[in-house]
Amino acid sequence: VLDQDGCRYHPHVFGIMVGQPLQIKNSDPLAHNIKSKGRANRPFNISQPNVTRTPTVRTFTAPEVMVPLECNVHGWMQAYAGVLPHGFFAVTGADGTFSIPRLPPGTYTLEAWHERYGTQTATVTITGAETKTTEFTFAAK
Repeated sequence: VLDQDGCRYHPHVFGIMVGQPLQIKNSDPLAHNIKSKGRANRPFNISQPNVTRTPTVRTFTAPEVMVPLECNVHGWMQAYAGVLPHGFFAVTGADGTFSIPRLPPGTYTLEAWHERYGTQTATVTITGAETKTTEFTFAAK
């Protein structure tokens, strides 16, 4: 669920799988719109009246990291959707930590994305039920 509440999108950054329904609602007492500016996915631009009772539902048909979302009515309202063909993704907590549970054994390239500081990658190998730690450090350019 992507909610427009307090003239902000909640959540600001989220992951979703290809084909998974995204419910978009407006909890504010004023009109908003949501504009998807995808490149691999078909863009959309939906107006929503105040306090929508029935959410608008959209799906993304192709992997894309990240799909920018914005409100044409309120220019500061932005969100980002990471669309992946699998469920192995995470959004960091307020302290910057993340966890990707139930990752099968194998070697993976992790990609960390930040809206201002870009993308970083790291390779991690998982063998069995072990836990691994990977750190990403972003700095202003």
